[in-house]
Amino acid sequence: MSGRDGAGDAVGADLFIGRRAEWTEIRSLLGRRRQLTLTGVAGAGKSTLARRLADAMEQTSPGYVCLLDLSEAPDDLPGLTGTLARALGVRVRPGTSAFDAVAVELLSRPRMIVLDDCDRVAGTAGVLADRLLREVGVLRVLATSRQRLGFTGEHTYQLGGLSEDEAVDLLTELAGDGLGGADPAEVCRRLDNLPLAIELAAAAPDPAAADLFADRPDAGRHGSMGAALSWSHDRCDPEERLVWARVSVFSGSFDAEAAQHVCAYGGLAVEQVLGALRGLSDKSVLLAEKDGGGVRHRLPNTVRAFGAALLEDLGETEEARRRHRDHFLHLSTRATAGWRSDQLGWYHRILPDLANLREAAEDCYARPEERRKGLELVGNLWFLWVCCGRPALGYELLRRGLDLERRPSAERLKALWVQTWMSIQRGDVEDAERTLAECATSDWEGAVDLVPYVSHFQSHLAVARGDVGKALWLIKDARERHRSSGDVFPGFLPTYTVVATGMMLSGEYARATAVLREGRELCASYRDYWTLARLDLILGLAEHILDNTAAATASVRESLRGARMFDDDICLTEGLEVFAVIAEGDAHDTLALFLLGAAATARENAGVPSLRSPVLTELLRRSEAKLLARNDREEHDRLIETGRSTDLRTAVEHALQGLAF
Repeated sequence: MSGRDGAGDAVGADLFIGRRAEWTEIRSLLGRRRQLTLTGVAGAGKSTLARRLADAMEQTSPGYVCLLDLSEAPDDLPGLTGTLARALGVRVRPGTSAFDAVAVELLSRPRMIVLDDCDRVAGTAGVLADRLLREVGVLRVLATSRQRLGFTGEHTYQLGGLSEDEAVDLLTELAGDGLGGADPAEVCRRLDNLPLAIELAAAAPDPAAADLFADRPDAGRHGSMGAALSWSHDRCDPEERLVWARVSVFSGSFDAEAAQHVCAYGGLAVEQVLGALRGLSDKSVLLAEKDGGGVRHRLPNTVRAFGAALLEDLGETEEARRRHRDHFLHLSTRATAGWRSDQLGWYHRILPDLANLREAAEDCYARPEERRKGLELVGNLWFLWVCCGRPALGYELLRRGLDLERRPSAERLKALWVQTWMSIQRGDVEDAERTLAECATSDWEGAVDLVPYVSHFQSHLAVARGDVGKALWLIKDARERHRSSGDVFPGFLPTYTVVATGMMLSGEYARATAVLREGRELCASYRDYWTLARLDLILGLAEHILDNTAAATASVRESLRGARMFDDDICLTEGLEVFAVIAEGDAHDTLALFLLGAAATARENAGVPSLRSPVLTELLRRSEAKLLARNDREEHDRLIETGRSTDLRTAVEHALQGLAF
C-alpha cells in the first residue's frame, strides 16, 4: 500500500498495495464501535488507509461519509466546528451556534465523519468528536493522528509497517529494475516496512542506498522522512526532544531502567525521562511493546536515524554511548551472578537486550582503551553462548575480542574459558585444545578459578578421543576441586555428564543410570534446569540400551522440554537423534526417519557439528543401517527429506507428542 499522512503529495500515491488484514479489522471495528482513531509513526499510511476506507463506504452508501482534512484547520473549537459545517454544506443561521447546526444536520441520517490528519489540532479535534458523539447517536467518527485525540472512551488502532510480503510487493512494483541485485526484503526491513519510506527509496536512483532525509522540493512535509519526522519533532516538548535524541543509541528495544540510565543527566531528571517516554509513545515516536517482563520501547529504524542526527548536533553522542556501554556492562555482571539462582528468569530478562549487549561490546572493541571491558561483557554472558542457543554470536564476539585484546588479564582469561567450552560443544577439538592450553599455562588472577575447569574440559576432550580411563581420572580431579571451592554451577553439576558418558563407554550402563539420577536430584535442588536437561538426555540413552523403552522415551521427552525452555538447539538436536534411535528400536520407522532428517538439517544450520557422544554416534550408525535395510529406498529418502524440510521446533513437537505427519 502506498500512502501519506496528510495533504502533502507522496510518490506512488495512486498505488494501493497491502493492508488486507488491517482493512478487515478496521471495517469490523467500525461496525461495532462508533469511533476509532488510527495512530502510528510518520509514514505508516494512516491517511491513505482511512481515505480508501472512506471511498469504499461512500461507494456502498453515497452521502454517508464526510471527509475533513484538518492539516490546515484552525486549532480552536469554534473555528474547527465551522470548518466541519462548511464541509457538510450546513448554513449556520443567525442566533444558532455552528455546533448546533452541525448536530441537527448529522441527526437527520446516519453519517460517518473522517477527521484526517488531526496531529496539529489533536486536542481540539478530540473535544469536538467527543461532543458530537454524545449529541448524535447515529454518528460514527474515524480519525487519523500520530497521537491520541485524548477524550474519554476513545478507541485507537495502531498502524505499523506493512507485512514483509506486502512491503516487498510495494517496493518491487515502484522500483522495478532499479533494485539491481539488492535483496528487497532486507531493504524493506531497513525502512521498517513503512509505505512512505519505501516510496521515497523506490524513487531514488539506488533504493538500497537512498537518502530518506533529503528533501524533495515543493513536496510538503512528506517530501522526505526527515520532513515528516521534523514535523513530529516540532510538536514534542523540550524533554521529549532530548530523550528522543538520547535513546537513539539503543539498538532494538529497551526498558525504562536502561532509558533512565542513559538519558538522566545534564539537568534531565529520572522523572522527566519517564514522562518523556510516555509522551513520545503517545506521539507514535516510540513504539511500546509488552513482554513477560513489562513494557519495552523501540524506535523504528528511520526514527532512530533521525534521533542520532539530533544527538550528533547536540554534541552528546560520545556521552550517551558511554552511558549505554556502562549500563549494559553492569547488566551483564548482574546477569552472570543471577544465572546461578534463577536461570530461566535471567535468560528471559537478558534476551530482549541482546542487540544492545552486542552493540555495547562492539563499541568497546572499537576503542582500544575499552576492549578489555568488551571482553568482560561478552565473558559475563557465557550462559547465553553455551546454554541458550546463541553460540554463533557468542563465538564471533569472543574471537574478535580475543584477537583485538591480547594483553594478559582476568577478562581475557575468562573469555578463553568460555571459548574453550563453546569449542567443545561445537566439536572443534583443535580450537578447544589451543585455548585450553593458554588457560592451563596462565597464572593471571581471574574471575574464576580455572584449575578445575582445565581438568574438566580436558576430560571432555579425552571422551571425544575415546580415552575413557584418562577422562574419568580427569573428571574426578575436577569434581574434587569444584566441590572444595563450592562451585556447584557451572562447575560441579555439569561434570555428571562426563562421568555418566565415561561409564557408558565402559559398558557400565546400570551404574551410569544411578549416577545420572543422583545428578538429576542435585540439579533439581539447586535449580540447575539446563544441566538437568542434558542429564535427562543421557539417561534416556542409557535406559534405551538397557531395553527400558518407556523410561527412555519419558527421559528424552523431559530433556526436550527442558532444552526448549532455554532454546538450547544443541541439546534439542541431539535429543531428536536419541529419540530416533529409540523409535527405530521400537519399530517406529516412519518417526525415526523423519526425526533423523530434521536433526540433520538442524546440524547443518548450526554451521559446525556439535560434539556428539561416541555412544550415540555408534547407536545412530546401527539404527540408520537397519532403517535403510528394512525400508524401501524411495520411501526411506522421502521420509528423510520430509524431516529435512521441517524446522527444529516443529520436529521437537512431533517427538514430544509422537505425532504422525
